[in-house]
Amino acid sequence: MQRAYYYLGGDALHTGIYVDLIRRLEEEDLVVHLVPRLRVSPNPASLIHAWRNRHLLGPNRIEAIRGQIRGEVHPLPVWNLAPGLSGPRLARIAGLPGRGERRVVMHARQIVMALLALTLKRRWPDLRVIAELEGDDLAQLECHQSKTPRPSPSLRLRWSLERSYYQRAYRRILRESDAVNCVSKNLRDAVVRRCGLNGAQAARLHVIPTIASRKEFFFDPDRRDRTRRALALEDRFVVIYSGNLRGPWQRPDQMVEAFRMIRQCRSTAFFLVLTGEAERSIIEPHLSRAGIAPEDHRVTSCPHREVGDHLCAADVGLILLDRHPATEAGAPTKLGEYALSGLPIVMTDGVGDFSAEMRDVEWACVLPDLTDREAMRDRIQRFCGLDFTPARRAAFSAWASERFATEISVPRLAQLYRSV
Repeated sequence: MQRAYYYLGGDALHTGIYVDLIRRLEEEDLVVHLVPRLRVSPNPASLIHAWRNRHLLGPNRIEAIRGQIRGEVHPLPVWNLAPGLSGPRLARIAGLPGRGERRVVMHARQIVMALLALTLKRRWPDLRVIAELEGDDLAQLECHQSKTPRPSPSLRLRWSLERSYYQRAYRRILRESDAVNCVSKNLRDAVVRRCGLNGAQAARLHVIPTIASRKEFFFDPDRRDRTRRALALEDRFVVIYSGNLRGPWQRPDQMVEAFRMIRQCRSTAFFLVLTGEAERSIIEPHLSRAGIAPEDHRVTSCPHREVGDHLCAADVGLILLDRHPATEAGAPTKLGEYALSGLPIVMTDGVGDFSAEMRDVEWACVLPDLTDREAMRDRIQRFCGLDFTPARRAAFSAWASERFATEISVPRLAQLYRSV
């Protein structure tokens, strides 16, 4: 029986990550079509924004993406509160209803896209759905609540509705999907525990992290020198953060404070922040309050294929998060990208399944928490005073390529595609 595979990407900002994964699946002789979500709502401002940026998926141009994979690319407008409205268009994209000799498999990332795929499955039971959970949404909601000391009645009502929504969504995904993939063992354990799954039910939950490709992220001295020249940062000690800043567990204030600590021992320190255009307003006030001069920092974005160049050019990367079940269940792509690029890392403990592997390696400074400022300064400054030569960075990249690279997990994912 012929098979057609569709990857339903949940976040346009992460399109480059989805493309890297699809390219690796192509090496397993699978052609996968990409259906990235465009966030829209009845709000006219949302519709206008989607129309003005219709040629982009996050910082990536759609036409460039179409030239990178063998499959088709079909951006799909989806309203979070009613994903089923996009069902008819997704059915046309996938050619449903398919004939008996053709099976359609949809790998849906994030809850909204999984619910959309399951809406089609109710009408066409032969459709196969692999739902991917990339975080613990209920734990994330609890994190939001814990950081709001005096919530208004309307906010309490919203939280109650969101909690009910996530609980129903998880039950439906676990009940109706043909397989469920969790990005970390911690997330799988949390889902099994919270939902009271028995052994047979838990067996349908897979742990297949797809973080970053070692073919896209690697350390190369020439790449480093070339990018530093292009950025005019040849003589600077570059501290980098790459990723979003939306989650309540993200600590942009502590990242700026960590940069100040680094600058005390590295007078040439420069802070490079790679994030979405819409998130500049989150970190820029902290930079201003800390008195970080414009010539000592840059907040920018770039296509995903250029992120590896920037990581090669940097000298140390930051991942500072509040420790919480929400962060312990995740699998932040940035950590894999940093490590594969041979970039020394200053990070907090409790980051997905990764912290245990990073605690005892020479290339990482793992902070127990962010509460003891003096201990934090001492550890960061000692770490950033080390000389990470090109040879040491290449060794870190090689070490990471055997642990964090997407290539390690892709054969298992391809087998799952073929087996559902």
